Amino acid sequence: MVVGEWTRGPAIGRGSSATVSLAVDSRSAEFFAVKSVGADRAGELRREQSILCGLSSPYVVRCLGSGVSTAEDNGALYDMFLEYAPGGSLADEIKRGGGRCEEGLILSRARDILRGLAHVHASGVAHCDVKGRNVLIGSDGRAMIADFGCARRVGTGHGGCIADGLLRGGTPMFMAPEAARGEEQGPAADIWALGCTVIEMATGGAPWPQFTDPVAALHHVAFSSEVPEFPSWLSDDGKDFLARCLQRNPRERWTAEQLLDHQFVAAVAASPSNSTPRIPDKDIFVSPKSILDQALWDDSTADTNDTATPTDRVRALAAGALVVPDWTWDANWITVHSGSVAGEDDRATSPEADAGDRYLLVGSSAPAAGSLTAGGSHAHGGSYGDVPSLPIVTAMQVAVMAGVASAFAVVIT
Repeated sequence: MVVGEWTRGPAIGRGSSATVSLAVDSRSAEFFAVKSVGADRAGELRREQSILCGLSSPYVVRCLGSGVSTAEDNGALYDMFLEYAPGGSLADEIKRGGGRCEEGLILSRARDILRGLAHVHASGVAHCDVKGRNVLIGSDGRAMIADFGCARRVGTGHGGCIADGLLRGGTPMFMAPEAARGEEQGPAADIWALGCTVIEMATGGAPWPQFTDPVAALHHVAFSSEVPEFPSWLSDDGKDFLARCLQRNPRERWTAEQLLDHQFVAAVAASPSNSTPRIPDKDIFVSPKSILDQALWDDSTADTNDTATPTDRVRALAAGALVVPDWTWDANWITVHSGSVAGEDDRATSPEADAGDRYLLVGSSAPAAGSLTAGGSHAHGGSYGDVPSLPIVTAMQVAVMAGVASAFAVVIT
């Protein structure tokens, strides 16, 4: 699909720095999603686009291109066009199943995610935020990996990693021990997160349910000798699969290619549970932006009644928040002429500028004039360059800084 003149519909997802809208191509009448940021955040979206455009797999959401448009306040917007997934997210599917998935569906979804990860890792990329909310279900029932906002380029293969002492991003309860310690974050961390996602499918919740404090949970993940508890009802093959994913030593975890040959997913039999799911109930979800947001993870959805119109079935693709809106066809659609964008290779180069929007930055003194203050948001004019001296927090730093009254926290949202 090549996007030409297109029409923007109502917002279907909204984060602190990006908005995802339903859109339709004026020529082909095909639906797609458009993720938009202000011109001052264009570099971040270009970086995500650059990663997505280097991937080509039926198990990874496709980037359809980019353009520029004009916001309601006449400011410039940078737009990234994405394939839409009318089946919603895997997290939605878990909710529709009453809080957990049957094993046949779990192994089918795990296989699709592994196929996507095998391609992503072979392309020298680590996703860095695998979880149910970042897996979308296509119209044919295929699971696709989405939201590459935390993704990073790494060395090819399972051994490639980011090992510079910086916590790159992700969701704390799904974070691998080495990532929680700030040591490295690469393909092996994605495999750990896949194991956590299998637990999410089997239980309806994130791993480590015994922790209500995300800071304590992150410290436990980083420095204990434990792994998440395996669901007792899973088959022996399912538990063995989890054991291969959830090795605390990243060098002992199986790769995506190896796991595709595991008996748990190698022979997926056709069954009604693997058919295309119905379109999910309306819900709103705000993805955790930092470890301090994780406590809200299980409480940040709101259900409403289904509507019957086909347009209510179009889902958001990739954003920190997902919602199926009440469509207003005659009022909320504006025609946009897509334009080419110069500087497609522009991207942030400093660690802070390359951080994405899931960082917790910690410092021990007041921020410089003009920088973000506690609770500040990039959506209101801040930029990564405002806080170049603040380190990315590690689990050990969280444990120490939590008891220091003089410390302040800046959450990049």
